[in-house]
Amino acid sequence: MTGIFLNLPEDLSNSLSDLAKTNDQTASYLAMDVLRDYIEHEKTLTAQIERAVKEADQGIFATDDQVAAMRAMRWSRNAS
Repeated sequence: MTGIFLNLPEDLSNSLSDLAKTNDQTASYLAMDVLRDYIEHEKTLTAQIERAVKEADQGIFATDDQVAAMRAMRWSRNAS
């Protein structure tokens, strides 16, 4: 494993330390876990964007009904 040194603002450092203690983890482990999740999220998002661009280049677009259904689903999730 390689090391990394981060300069964090004091409030972020304190929040990280407090959360790590609450979860009975080290701050390093928690930071590593958060970074792993963030990187995985970004990889997934990038792949989705690349797929959407390819579809758009091929002239494949969502229908008005598909867009409306997607909006309705998102609004219902946000209302919960």
